[in-house]
Amino acid sequence: MTAIKSMRPGISRLAVVLAVGLAASAGGCRHLLDDEVAADLNDPVKRHPVAFAAEPEVLLVELAPGGNGLSANQEADVYRFVRRYKAESTGTLSIDAPRAAGAHLQASRSARQVEAIVRDAGIDPSAVSATRSGPAVRGAPVLRLSYDKTVAVAPQCGDWATDLGENRERLNYNNFGCATQRNFALNVANARDIIVPREESQRSSEVRSASWSKYIGGADSGSKDPASGSAAPATPGAPDPGATP
Repeated sequence: MTAIKSMRPGISRLAVVLAVGLAASAGGCRHLLDDEVAADLNDPVKRHPVAFAAEPEVLLVELAPGGNGLSANQEADVYRFVRRYKAESTGTLSIDAPRAAGAHLQASRSARQVEAIVRDAGIDPSAVSATRSGPAVRGAPVLRLSYDKTVAVAPQCGDWATDLGENRERLNYNNFGCATQRNFALNVANARDIIVPREESQRSSEVRSASWSKYIGGADSGSKDPASGSAAPATPGAPDPGATP
């Protein structure tokens, strides 16, 4: 009994030390969490994020009687629509043809022309969905092209509920940076540019090929006449760069 009683004070002190250590570690984690929350609240991009939504874009192509295919104006409309699809969407391009047998035969030539335009635009065939659901406008069969366009949704501003005179946490006020985020979302021309970068267009290879040929051939890369490839004539009265002073 004496030995047991002598051990109790040591056990009690050990328990107190462990409790204090756990409280300190918990307090440290809480402090780190507060720092992360404070950093997010002081960042307008995170506090007032720009959201995104899908908005349908539709082109209705009326079918000419007799199945004569697309007119010149319709071809231009389809070309511009496909070009917008490549710039604005990362989803599926839907081509919806009439369901009825007669209307389908009437639309077959137009559908083949549309498919050729899509193929020439370099769109992956797996991104094209061809269906037959029978859309019509005023009773006439049409060919329906559609895709989902990504649009930016601006955050709502005007939150002045917090008293700006009391700011013990040293945080930015609720509405800080919201107007900038909202104007950015409202003025962006293509919301997809915020999500993914655009593809690079093909470079002009004429000047680069000429410069590279001169480089690997050891030719002088100085000022040359672009038309003849010879050295550009010297300006009258200008000093000769190769002369010894």
